Amino acid sequence: MKHIRITFLLAALVAGLLVANIYNEFYTANAKPPENIVVAGKFIDMSSLTLRQKIAQMIMVYGNPDDKALYQQMNIGGVFLTAMDTPEAFNETTSLFQRETKIPFFIAADVEGCINPFENFVKFPALHDVKTESDAFAIGKAEGQLMKELGMNMNFAPVVDTKDTIWNCRSFSGTPDEISGKAENYVRGLQSQGVIATPKHYPGKTLSVRDPHRLLTYAVIDSSDINPFTKSTEAGAGAVMISHVIGSGAVDTEGKPAVTSKKAVTMLKKDFSGLVVTDDINMLGLIRYYGWSDNRYVDLFAAGNDVVLDVASSPDKINHIIDVVENAVRDGKISESQIDGSVRKILKVKGFTPI
Repeated sequence: MKHIRITFLLAALVAGLLVANIYNEFYTANAKPPENIVVAGKFIDMSSLTLRQKIAQMIMVYGNPDDKALYQQMNIGGVFLTAMDTPEAFNETTSLFQRETKIPFFIAADVEGCINPFENFVKFPALHDVKTESDAFAIGKAEGQLMKELGMNMNFAPVVDTKDTIWNCRSFSGTPDEISGKAENYVRGLQSQGVIATPKHYPGKTLSVRDPHRLLTYAVIDSSDINPFTKSTEAGAGAVMISHVIGSGAVDTEGKPAVTSKKAVTMLKKDFSGLVVTDDINMLGLIRYYGWSDNRYVDLFAAGNDVVLDVASSPDKINHIIDVVENAVRDGKISESQIDGSVRKILKVKGFTPI
């Protein structure tokens, strides 16, 4: 009986993979840039985007070149890239994604020094080893220059948590004030090259309590945790990444991960008009709170995040997320005007004027 059960489970798994492959192959073969979206120069007619296309524009996925045509057809807003062997490989990939697209992709990476997708051909110091504010500016500028040359326009950095006792290299060292000064200068250097800086992980304490990649993480947030984010946004940071930490104190997430807490997102947006980007939604710090329930997708969008980062799902799973969010909008659980607000913000950052 046990063997029969195992055989049945294996058969079901194979069948599921086969269906997913057929889905991807069919839609990729028939994919083309969406024809209904009206773009006239730098103007975009918001009424020409369907609700599904607006939701998709708020999602960032892993940048698998094989999925490019499908994601372009869906109107996905951005792709995330990891390490490649050569600059040419990056340029080939970024050019492929931007080719024939009506609304260009955000193309992002984690360039933190300690984490460096360019390590096969160039080295950068870990943020922990950055000594001065002028060094922070120079490193931000150098990383931004390379990213721009490789066709990338967003960096998920700098890390501005005031302590890093988990990785011991990802955030700046020093007092909270010193970290704030380095963060501010790194942001200015990076964005001087036209690359969006994304200070992370709001509201802080993400690297010093428990690792939210693996565990539910609770933290008491104080004003010194918030200050590096304030200084970074005052320096013009185009985005801020919000974490899965369940916070109390200066930022009260009301018992939920910050990323799905409307109170936390609203507090961040109070004095910040840039993009609010989620940390990867497949991290166990979020999954352990919600399980595998679709409620987490509803809460991620309802909370007011502008960009939802999902670097582990296949195109069919991304399509499912869009289904769930579309239904939630139809059911009144998520405001369509809130979706529109995020999409308008995204389009403006991409250089368009939504009309």
